[in-house]
Amino acid sequence: MTDAKVHGNTKKAADMALARREISRDSHKAVHEGRITLAEAKEPGRDRGPDTPEYRSGLGGATEGPRQDRGPRSCLCSCGGTTAGGRFLPGHDQRLYGELKRNLQKDPLLRNERFTDEQREYAKERGLI
Repeated sequence: MTDAKVHGNTKKAADMALARREISRDSHKAVHEGRITLAEAKEPGRDRGPDTPEYRSGLGGATEGPRQDRGPRSCLCSCGGTTAGGRFLPGHDQRLYGELKRNLQKDPLLRNERFTDEQREYAKERGLI
């Protein structure tokens, strides 16, 4: 299917397949240009494009290995709760954020011993200090 005019429904189906991550961006572009059919784009899957079989889409190193399960750890807001793998219990990120903002008015460098180094890093990450 080279240089053929692509039907609008085919383009829409390719857009939906890309959104569902059934095809790669290169395959999506090739379908829109009329170089391959949608069925041919779905054959290699979302990890490879139509032109280069070794092409890998995605985030590179982040998707190549299995996820490291961190296990339970304490909530970053110092409430005493344990999370299943993230840094916060639900809603506790905003709880810490509000507490940091209130304390920054009195102590702009967060020198208070109440805050851990990890909480100070979180404040830097959020642009508070």
